[in-house]
Amino acid sequence: MDSLEIRDVTVDNLEPLLSLCIPPENRNDPLFIGGMKEKRKWATQALERYGSIAKLAYLNSRPAGIIQYQPRPEEKVIEISCTFVPEKANLRKGIGKSLLNALIEDAKKPQRAFDNDIPRALVTWAFQVPGRYSQSEFYRRMGFKKVKEDDAFLLYYPIEEGYVYRPREEKFMPQKEDSGKALIFYDPSCPFCISFSERIKDSIRQVAPDISVRMINKFEQQEEVKKRGQVPSCEVNGVAMQGFFMDKESFQKEVKAALEH
Repeated sequence: MDSLEIRDVTVDNLEPLLSLCIPPENRNDPLFIGGMKEKRKWATQALERYGSIAKLAYLNSRPAGIIQYQPRPEEKVIEISCTFVPEKANLRKGIGKSLLNALIEDAKKPQRAFDNDIPRALVTWAFQVPGRYSQSEFYRRMGFKKVKEDDAFLLYYPIEEGYVYRPREEKFMPQKEDSGKALIFYDPSCPFCISFSERIKDSIRQVAPDISVRMINKFEQQEEVKKRGQVPSCEVNGVAMQGFFMDKESFQKEVKAALEH
């Protein structure tokens, strides 16, 4: 019979947190090595700041799943960024459910990040992983609710009785200094951050070879993010890029239009 154990991530068991969601064939890729290095730095700092950022599931003593999260003190909520079981052979064994239940139980206790108070809710954007069970369906089966009726992905789980989550409405506010430049805002808590950022940069440079490209770490350079409000993953010439960079044709069309802005 399989043995399942849920453990908090600490500085002593960081390795699975860094690499579990990266396909084995990519783990020696310099871009993913760079992404894991960024995530290690983020995790070390975030653990010191918040005390708790992720849980690992061990199936028969081997890392098999992860739930990663980060407190958002300004809204008094915990944001879940990822719940993932990489190996298909380990799906439908209750790993994701056990990880989420463990976080829900912890969230009912006083948290250092909220001045020893209890958070109001867990929130998540349930992005879809191709070929996998619907994340939004998983969270909703676990008691999460829609924030907006017409948005199946933005969900919340109230911890405080009667609480209804309303996201802070922010606008993107480009700065004068952004004119004529490209800015890429990356999240160091994801090991794909360097790979994705380099692909965005390459796509922009194919359209504008001489443009200055600036990388902004959203965790370490929070003041740069805050003064711009709700930042996109990328802006060009002060214009937020709306399209996904993997749709190269549409993305580069946006870049060209922004440069003419």
